[in-house]
Amino acid sequence: MKCDIRTCKRVTYDTIRSVLIGTLTGLAITFFANTVSFLGNLNEQYPALLLLLPFASCITLKIYQKLGDAYRRITVEAIDIIHESEDEILNSKRKVSPWMGVVAYIAAALSHLSGASVGKEGAGVQIGLSVGELLSRAEKKLTPPDYHVHEDRYFMCAAAAAFGSLFGSPITGVLFGMSFATPDVLRLDMLYPCIVSSYSAVAISTIAGIHIMTIPWFAELQLNFTNLFIVIVFSIITGFLTRLFIKGLEDFQSLVHRAFGSKAFSAIIPALLVLFIFILITIFTGDLGYSGLSLDLLYSAIDGRGVPPYAFILKALLVFMSIAAGFVGGEVVPLLVTGSTFGYAFASLFGLRTGAFAALGAIGMLSGGTNLPIVCFALGIELFSYDEPALLFVATCISFLASGEKGIYHHQILRIRQRLRKNT
Repeated sequence: MKCDIRTCKRVTYDTIRSVLIGTLTGLAITFFANTVSFLGNLNEQYPALLLLLPFASCITLKIYQKLGDAYRRITVEAIDIIHESEDEILNSKRKVSPWMGVVAYIAAALSHLSGASVGKEGAGVQIGLSVGELLSRAEKKLTPPDYHVHEDRYFMCAAAAAFGSLFGSPITGVLFGMSFATPDVLRLDMLYPCIVSSYSAVAISTIAGIHIMTIPWFAELQLNFTNLFIVIVFSIITGFLTRLFIKGLEDFQSLVHRAFGSKAFSAIIPALLVLFIFILITIFTGDLGYSGLSLDLLYSAIDGRGVPPYAFILKALLVFMSIAAGFVGGEVVPLLVTGSTFGYAFASLFGLRTGAFAALGAIGMLSGGTNLPIVCFALGIELFSYDEPALLFVATCISFLASGEKGIYHHQILRIRQRLRKNT
Protein backbone atom coordinates (compact mmCIF):
# COMPACT_ATOMS: atom_id res chain seq x y z
CA MET A 1 0.00 0.00 0.00
CA LYS A 2 2.87 2.33 0.84
CA CYS A 3 4.39 1.64 -2.56
CA ASP A 4 1.09 2.48 -4.28
CA ILE A 5 0.74 5.72 -2.34
CA ARG A 6 4.31 6.69 -3.20
CA THR A 7 3.69 5.92 -6.86
CA CYS A 8 0.53 8.04 -6.83
CA LYS A 9 2.45 10.91 -5.28
CA ARG A 10 5.16 10.70 -7.91
CA VAL A 11 2.59 10.65 -10.72
CA THR A 12 0.88 13.65 -9.13
CA TYR A 13 4.18 15.52 -8.91
CA ASP A 14 4.98 14.58 -12.53
CA THR A 15 1.59 15.87 -13.65
CA ILE A 16 1.83 19.16 -11.75
CA ARG A 17 5.41 19.67 -12.89
CA SER A 18 4.57 18.96 -16.53
CA VAL A 19 1.47 21.19 -16.53
CA LEU A 20 3.51 24.05 -15.06
CA ILE A 21 6.26 23.59 -17.64
CA GLY A 22 3.71 23.42 -20.46
CA THR A 23 1.71 26.41 -19.23
CA LEU A 24 4.65 28.74 -18.64
CA THR A 25 6.46 27.63 -21.80
CA GLY A 26 3.28 28.02 -23.85
CA LEU A 27 2.83 31.59 -22.61
CA ALA A 28 6.51 32.44 -23.19
CA ILE A 29 6.46 30.95 -26.69
CA THR A 30 3.25 32.81 -27.55
CA PHE A 31 4.87 36.11 -26.58
CA PHE A 32 8.00 35.21 -28.54
CA ALA A 33 6.23 33.94 -31.68
CA ASN A 34 3.93 36.97 -31.81
CA THR A 35 6.94 39.26 -31.39
CA VAL A 36 8.67 37.57 -34.33
CA SER A 37 5.49 37.88 -36.42
CA PHE A 38 5.09 41.56 -35.55
CA LEU A 39 8.73 42.39 -36.32
CA GLY A 40 8.62 40.40 -39.55
CA ASN A 41 5.54 42.31 -40.71
CA LEU A 42 7.21 45.57 -39.69
CA ASN A 43 10.29 44.71 -41.75
CA GLU A 44 8.05 43.85 -44.69
CA GLN A 45 6.23 47.19 -44.46
CA TYR A 46 9.45 49.18 -44.05
CA PRO A 47 12.19 47.54 -46.17
CA ALA A 48 14.62 50.27 -45.10
CA LEU A 49 14.94 48.35 -41.82
CA LEU A 50 17.22 45.96 -43.73
CA LEU A 51 19.87 48.66 -43.41
CA LEU A 52 20.00 47.73 -39.72
CA LEU A 53 21.56 44.35 -40.54
CA PRO A 54 25.22 45.33 -39.84
CA PHE A 55 24.26 47.15 -36.63
CA ALA A 56 22.04 44.30 -35.39
CA SER A 57 24.79 41.74 -36.04
CA CYS A 58 27.32 43.84 -34.11
CA ILE A 59 24.96 44.29 -31.16
CA THR A 60 24.30 40.54 -31.11
CA LEU A 61 28.03 39.81 -31.19
CA LYS A 62 28.68 42.24 -28.33
CA ILE A 63 25.89 40.72 -26.23
CA TYR A 64 27.34 37.23 -26.47
CA GLN A 65 30.92 38.46 -26.02
CA LYS A 66 29.84 40.16 -22.80
CA LEU A 67 27.82 37.25 -21.42
CA GLY A 68 29.93 34.36 -22.69
CA ASP A 69 29.56 31.74 -25.42
CA ALA A 70 27.52 29.47 -23.12
CA TYR A 71 24.56 31.80 -23.57
CA ARG A 72 24.57 31.03 -27.30
CA ARG A 73 25.00 27.30 -26.66
CA ILE A 74 22.04 26.70 -24.36
CA THR A 75 20.61 23.91 -26.53
CA VAL A 76 23.99 22.20 -26.70
CA GLU A 77 24.40 22.49 -22.92
CA ALA A 78 20.94 20.97 -22.37
CA ILE A 79 21.71 18.12 -24.79
CA ASP A 80 24.97 17.39 -22.95
CA ILE A 81 23.15 17.33 -19.59
CA ILE A 82 20.61 14.87 -21.02
CA HIS A 83 23.46 12.67 -22.29
CA GLU A 84 25.15 12.73 -18.89
CA SER A 85 21.91 11.68 -17.24
CA GLU A 86 21.51 8.81 -19.73
CA ASP A 87 25.07 7.73 -18.86
CA GLU A 88 24.25 8.08 -15.12
CA ILE A 89 26.58 11.04 -14.63
CA LEU A 90 24.32 12.92 -12.23
CA ASN A 91 26.72 15.48 -10.75
CA SER A 92 27.16 17.60 -13.83
CA LYS A 93 29.14 20.82 -13.66
CA ARG A 94 27.24 22.18 -16.67
CA LYS A 95 24.81 24.97 -15.92
CA VAL A 96 21.95 26.54 -17.84
CA SER A 97 20.90 29.98 -16.69
CA PRO A 98 17.24 31.05 -16.88
CA TRP A 99 18.54 34.35 -18.28
CA MET A 100 19.68 32.54 -21.42
CA GLY A 101 16.08 32.53 -22.66
CA VAL A 102 15.81 36.30 -22.23
CA VAL A 103 19.03 36.77 -24.20
CA ALA A 104 17.78 34.42 -26.95
CA TYR A 105 14.55 36.43 -27.16
CA ILE A 106 16.42 39.75 -27.52
CA ALA A 107 18.88 38.36 -30.07
CA ALA A 108 16.12 36.76 -32.15
CA ALA A 109 14.09 39.99 -32.02
CA LEU A 110 17.08 41.91 -33.39
CA SER A 111 17.46 39.32 -36.15
CA HIS A 112 13.86 39.58 -37.32
CA LEU A 113 13.65 43.35 -36.93
CA SER A 114 16.60 43.74 -39.30
CA GLY A 115 15.35 41.02 -41.69
CA ALA A 116 18.08 38.40 -41.21
CA SER A 117 17.27 35.13 -42.95
CA VAL A 118 16.83 32.91 -39.88
CA GLY A 119 14.05 30.94 -38.23
CA LYS A 120 12.44 31.07 -34.82
CA GLU A 121 12.32 27.55 -33.38
CA GLY A 122 15.97 27.54 -32.22
CA ALA A 123 15.46 30.57 -30.02
CA GLY A 124 12.02 29.25 -29.07
CA VAL A 125 13.44 25.98 -27.79
CA GLN A 126 16.11 27.93 -25.89
CA ILE A 127 13.38 29.99 -24.23
CA GLY A 128 11.58 26.77 -23.28
CA LEU A 129 14.77 25.27 -21.84
CA SER A 130 15.25 28.40 -19.72
CA VAL A 131 11.71 28.02 -18.38
CA GLY A 132 12.51 24.41 -17.52
CA GLU A 133 15.67 25.44 -15.68
CA LEU A 134 13.78 28.14 -13.76
CA LEU A 135 11.15 25.64 -12.59
CA SER A 136 13.85 23.11 -11.72
CA ARG A 137 15.49 25.58 -9.38
CA ALA A 138 12.16 26.62 -7.88
CA GLU A 139 11.12 23.03 -7.17
CA LYS A 140 14.42 22.23 -5.46
CA LYS A 141 13.77 25.10 -3.06
CA LEU A 142 10.05 24.49 -2.45
CA THR A 143 9.59 20.70 -2.37
CA PRO A 144 11.01 17.78 -0.34
CA PRO A 145 14.25 16.27 -1.71
CA ASP A 146 12.57 12.90 -2.27
CA TYR A 147 10.58 14.33 -5.14
CA HIS A 148 13.35 16.22 -6.89
CA VAL A 149 14.19 15.00 -10.39
CA HIS A 150 17.22 15.48 -12.60
CA GLU A 151 17.34 18.54 -14.86
CA ASP A 152 17.13 16.41 -17.99
CA ARG A 153 13.46 15.74 -17.29
CA TYR A 154 12.73 19.47 -17.17
CA PHE A 155 14.65 20.07 -20.37
CA MET A 156 12.88 17.32 -22.29
CA CYS A 157 9.45 18.50 -21.14
CA ALA A 158 10.32 22.12 -21.91
CA ALA A 159 11.62 21.21 -25.38
CA ALA A 160 8.42 19.26 -26.05
CA ALA A 161 6.30 22.20 -24.92
CA ALA A 162 8.27 24.76 -26.92
CA PHE A 163 8.39 22.82 -30.19
CA GLY A 164 4.76 21.73 -29.93
CA SER A 165 3.46 25.24 -29.32
CA LEU A 166 5.68 26.84 -31.99
CA PHE A 167 4.00 24.76 -34.69
CA GLY A 168 0.66 24.00 -33.01
CA SER A 169 1.64 20.32 -33.23
CA PRO A 170 1.37 18.54 -29.86
CA ILE A 171 2.29 15.04 -31.10
CA THR A 172 5.40 16.39 -32.79
CA GLY A 173 6.29 18.21 -29.58
CA VAL A 174 6.06 15.00 -27.56
CA LEU A 175 8.33 13.08 -29.92
CA PHE A 176 10.77 15.99 -30.19
CA GLY A 177 11.15 16.27 -26.42
CA MET A 178 11.76 12.54 -26.07
CA SER A 179 14.39 12.24 -28.79
CA PHE A 180 16.03 15.53 -29.84
CA ALA A 181 19.20 14.84 -27.81
CA THR A 182 19.60 11.19 -28.81
CA PRO A 183 17.57 10.59 -31.99
CA ASP A 184 17.81 6.80 -32.03
CA VAL A 185 16.86 6.41 -28.34
CA LEU A 186 13.20 7.16 -27.66
CA ARG A 187 12.97 7.95 -23.95
CA LEU A 188 9.75 6.11 -23.09
CA ASP A 189 10.23 7.02 -19.42
CA MET A 190 9.46 10.59 -20.53
CA LEU A 191 6.36 9.74 -22.55
CA TYR A 192 3.78 10.80 -19.96
CA PRO A 193 5.54 14.02 -18.83
CA CYS A 194 6.17 15.10 -22.43
CA ILE A 195 2.55 14.42 -23.40
CA VAL A 196 1.27 16.57 -20.54
CA SER A 197 3.78 19.36 -21.23
CA SER A 198 3.30 19.48 -25.00
CA TYR A 199 -0.50 19.32 -24.96
CA SER A 200 -0.68 21.88 -22.14
CA ALA A 201 1.61 24.27 -24.03
CA VAL A 202 -0.34 23.93 -27.29
CA ALA A 203 -3.65 24.47 -25.50
CA ILE A 204 -2.42 27.53 -23.61
CA SER A 205 -0.71 29.06 -26.64
CA THR A 206 -3.83 28.53 -28.77
CA ILE A 207 -6.00 30.25 -26.18
CA ALA A 208 -3.45 33.07 -25.91
CA GLY A 209 -3.58 33.62 -29.68
CA ILE A 210 -0.17 32.44 -30.85
CA HIS A 211 0.82 33.12 -34.46
CA ILE A 212 1.75 29.88 -36.25
CA MET A 213 2.23 29.00 -39.90
CA THR A 214 -0.85 27.73 -41.75
CA ILE A 215 -0.06 25.48 -44.68
CA PRO A 216 -2.34 25.94 -47.74
CA TRP A 217 -4.17 22.99 -49.24
CA PHE A 218 -2.41 20.98 -51.95
CA ALA A 219 -3.18 17.85 -53.94
CA GLU A 220 -1.37 14.83 -52.48
CA LEU A 221 0.30 12.17 -54.58
CA GLN A 222 -1.47 8.85 -54.92
CA LEU A 223 0.38 5.79 -53.70
CA ASN A 224 1.44 3.78 -56.74
CA PHE A 225 4.68 2.30 -58.06
CA THR A 226 5.45 5.24 -60.35
CA ASN A 227 5.03 7.85 -57.63
CA LEU A 228 6.90 5.66 -55.15
CA PHE A 229 9.91 5.44 -57.48
CA ILE A 230 9.88 9.19 -58.17
CA VAL A 231 9.59 10.03 -54.47
CA ILE A 232 12.51 7.74 -53.61
CA VAL A 233 14.74 9.38 -56.24
CA PHE A 234 13.59 12.84 -55.13
CA SER A 235 14.23 12.02 -51.48
CA ILE A 236 17.77 10.79 -52.17
CA ILE A 237 18.50 14.09 -53.94
CA THR A 238 16.88 16.00 -51.06
CA GLY A 239 19.07 14.13 -48.58
CA PHE A 240 22.23 15.08 -50.47
CA LEU A 241 21.01 18.66 -50.73
CA THR A 242 20.60 18.64 -46.96
CA ARG A 243 24.20 17.49 -46.62
CA LEU A 244 25.29 20.48 -48.69
CA PHE A 245 23.09 22.77 -46.58
CA ILE A 246 24.62 21.56 -43.30
CA LYS A 247 28.14 21.71 -44.77
CA GLY A 248 27.45 25.22 -46.06
CA LEU A 249 26.41 26.33 -42.57
CA GLU A 250 29.61 24.92 -41.08
CA ASP A 251 31.92 26.18 -43.82
CA PHE A 252 30.61 29.74 -43.80
CA GLN A 253 30.93 29.98 -40.03
CA SER A 254 34.39 28.40 -40.11
CA LEU A 255 35.52 30.74 -42.90
CA VAL A 256 34.34 33.82 -41.02
CA HIS A 257 35.94 32.64 -37.78
CA ARG A 258 39.30 31.95 -39.47
CA ALA A 259 39.24 35.29 -41.24
CA PHE A 260 38.17 37.54 -38.37
CA GLY A 261 38.09 35.55 -35.12
CA SER A 262 35.73 37.24 -32.68
CA LYS A 263 36.30 40.76 -33.97
CA ALA A 264 33.45 43.00 -35.08
CA PHE A 265 34.27 42.30 -38.73
CA SER A 266 33.13 38.70 -38.19
CA ALA A 267 29.62 40.08 -37.81
CA ILE A 268 29.74 43.11 -40.11
CA ILE A 269 31.10 41.48 -43.28
CA PRO A 270 28.55 38.61 -43.53
CA ALA A 271 25.75 41.03 -42.57
CA LEU A 272 26.81 43.41 -45.33
CA LEU A 273 26.83 40.49 -47.78
CA VAL A 274 23.29 39.60 -46.70
CA LEU A 275 22.23 43.20 -47.24
CA PHE A 276 23.97 43.33 -50.64
CA ILE A 277 22.23 40.16 -51.84
CA PHE A 278 18.86 41.44 -50.58
CA ILE A 279 19.39 44.62 -52.59
CA LEU A 280 20.31 42.65 -55.73
CA ILE A 281 17.26 40.39 -55.34
CA THR A 282 15.02 43.42 -54.93
CA ILE A 283 16.49 45.17 -57.97
CA PHE A 284 16.24 42.18 -60.32
CA THR A 285 13.08 40.49 -59.02
CA GLY A 286 11.26 43.06 -56.88
CA ASP A 287 10.75 40.28 -54.31
CA LEU A 288 11.35 41.01 -50.60
CA GLY A 289 10.21 37.56 -49.53
CA TYR A 290 13.70 36.20 -48.83
CA SER A 291 14.16 38.11 -45.58
CA GLY A 292 13.14 36.83 -42.16
CA LEU A 293 11.16 33.58 -42.04
CA SER A 294 10.31 33.72 -45.79
CA LEU A 295 7.03 31.91 -45.19
CA ASP A 296 5.55 33.44 -48.35
CA LEU A 297 8.09 31.44 -50.36
CA LEU A 298 6.92 28.26 -48.61
CA TYR A 299 3.24 29.07 -49.19
CA SER A 300 3.82 30.05 -52.84
CA ALA A 301 5.68 26.82 -53.54
CA ILE A 302 2.84 24.75 -52.09
CA ASP A 303 -0.29 26.57 -53.26
CA GLY A 304 0.78 26.84 -56.90
CA ARG A 305 1.57 30.56 -57.15
CA GLY A 306 5.11 29.50 -57.85
CA VAL A 307 8.66 30.55 -56.99
CA PRO A 308 11.74 31.05 -59.19
CA PRO A 309 13.69 27.82 -59.85
CA TYR A 310 16.73 29.32 -58.13
CA ALA A 311 14.82 30.38 -55.00
CA PHE A 312 16.20 27.53 -52.88
CA ILE A 313 19.79 28.53 -53.75
CA LEU A 314 19.24 32.17 -52.82
CA LYS A 315 17.50 31.25 -49.58
CA ALA A 316 20.25 28.82 -48.58
CA LEU A 317 22.99 31.40 -49.25
CA LEU A 318 21.19 34.03 -47.19
CA VAL A 319 20.76 31.56 -44.33
CA PHE A 320 24.47 30.65 -44.42
CA MET A 321 25.55 34.27 -44.25
CA SER A 322 22.92 35.31 -41.70
CA ILE A 323 23.98 32.59 -39.28
CA ALA A 324 27.67 33.26 -39.98
CA ALA A 325 26.97 36.89 -39.05
CA GLY A 326 25.80 35.68 -35.65
CA PHE A 327 22.07 36.22 -36.08
CA VAL A 328 19.89 34.11 -33.80
CA GLY A 329 16.62 32.33 -34.59
CA GLY A 330 17.07 28.79 -35.78
CA GLU A 331 17.36 26.61 -38.86
CA VAL A 332 14.10 24.62 -38.85
CA VAL A 333 12.00 27.15 -40.78
CA PRO A 334 14.88 27.87 -43.23
CA LEU A 335 15.12 24.12 -43.87
CA LEU A 336 11.37 23.96 -44.52
CA VAL A 337 11.52 26.93 -46.89
CA THR A 338 14.62 25.72 -48.74
CA GLY A 339 13.19 22.20 -49.07
CA SER A 340 9.81 23.43 -50.32
CA THR A 341 11.32 25.72 -52.95
CA PHE A 342 13.63 22.93 -54.09
CA GLY A 343 10.66 20.58 -54.32
CA TYR A 344 8.82 23.11 -56.46
CA ALA A 345 11.82 23.50 -58.79
CA PHE A 346 12.19 19.69 -59.10
CA ALA A 347 8.50 19.18 -59.86
CA SER A 348 8.43 22.05 -62.37
CA LEU A 349 11.42 20.60 -64.22
CA PHE A 350 9.75 17.22 -64.71
CA GLY A 351 6.12 18.32 -65.03
CA LEU A 352 5.04 16.88 -61.67
CA ARG A 353 2.65 18.19 -59.01
CA THR A 354 4.48 21.17 -57.58
CA GLY A 355 2.52 21.47 -54.33
CA ALA A 356 2.98 17.82 -53.45
CA PHE A 357 6.74 17.87 -54.01
CA ALA A 358 7.12 21.21 -52.27
CA ALA A 359 5.56 19.65 -49.15
CA LEU A 360 7.68 16.49 -49.43
CA GLY A 361 10.82 18.57 -49.98
CA ALA A 362 10.11 20.70 -46.91
CA ILE A 363 9.63 17.75 -44.56
CA GLY A 364 12.34 15.65 -46.20
CA MET A 365 14.98 18.35 -45.85
CA LEU A 366 13.94 19.01 -42.26
CA SER A 367 14.24 15.29 -41.50
CA GLY A 368 17.80 15.16 -42.83
CA GLY A 369 18.79 18.41 -41.13
CA THR A 370 17.48 17.46 -37.68
CA ASN A 371 18.24 13.71 -37.73
CA LEU A 372 14.68 13.25 -36.43
CA PRO A 373 12.72 11.37 -39.14
CA ILE A 374 9.89 10.18 -36.87
CA VAL A 375 9.46 13.67 -35.40
CA CYS A 376 9.36 15.18 -38.89
CA PHE A 377 6.90 12.54 -40.10
CA ALA A 378 4.58 13.53 -37.26
CA LEU A 379 5.07 17.21 -38.10
CA GLY A 380 4.19 16.50 -41.73
CA ILE A 381 0.92 14.85 -40.70
CA GLU A 382 -0.03 17.56 -38.19
CA LEU A 383 1.18 20.65 -40.06
CA PHE A 384 0.56 19.58 -43.67
CA SER A 385 -2.69 17.69 -42.93
CA TYR A 386 -1.83 14.53 -44.83
CA ASP A 387 -4.69 12.10 -45.47
CA GLU A 388 -2.48 9.41 -47.04
CA PRO A 389 0.96 9.64 -45.37
CA ALA A 390 2.66 6.60 -46.96
CA LEU A 391 4.77 8.60 -49.42
CA LEU A 392 5.47 11.22 -46.76
CA PHE A 393 6.94 8.48 -44.58
CA VAL A 394 9.12 7.24 -47.45
CA ALA A 395 10.35 10.76 -48.22
CA THR A 396 11.10 11.46 -44.56
CA CYS A 397 13.08 8.27 -44.04
CA ILE A 398 14.99 8.24 -47.32
CA SER A 399 15.99 11.89 -46.95
CA PHE A 400 17.28 11.16 -43.45
CA LEU A 401 19.29 8.14 -44.60
CA ALA A 402 20.85 10.07 -47.48
CA SER A 403 21.71 13.15 -45.42
CA GLY A 404 24.48 11.75 -43.22
CA GLU A 405 25.01 12.12 -39.49
CA LYS A 406 25.61 15.84 -39.14
CA GLY A 407 22.64 18.05 -38.33
CA ILE A 408 21.61 21.41 -36.93
CA TYR A 409 21.49 20.18 -33.32
CA HIS A 410 25.13 19.92 -32.33
CA HIS A 411 26.22 17.21 -29.86
CA GLN A 412 23.37 14.91 -30.82
CA ILE A 413 24.46 11.30 -30.33
CA LEU A 414 23.44 8.57 -32.76
CA ARG A 415 24.30 5.68 -30.46
CA ILE A 416 23.39 2.89 -32.86
CA ARG A 417 25.77 4.27 -35.52
CA GLN A 418 28.48 4.55 -32.86
CA ARG A 419 28.04 0.86 -32.01
CA LEU A 420 28.13 -0.12 -35.67
CA ARG A 421 31.44 1.71 -36.13
CA LYS A 422 32.90 -0.01 -33.06
CA ASN A 423 31.79 -3.43 -34.28
CA THR A 424 33.36 -2.88 -37.69
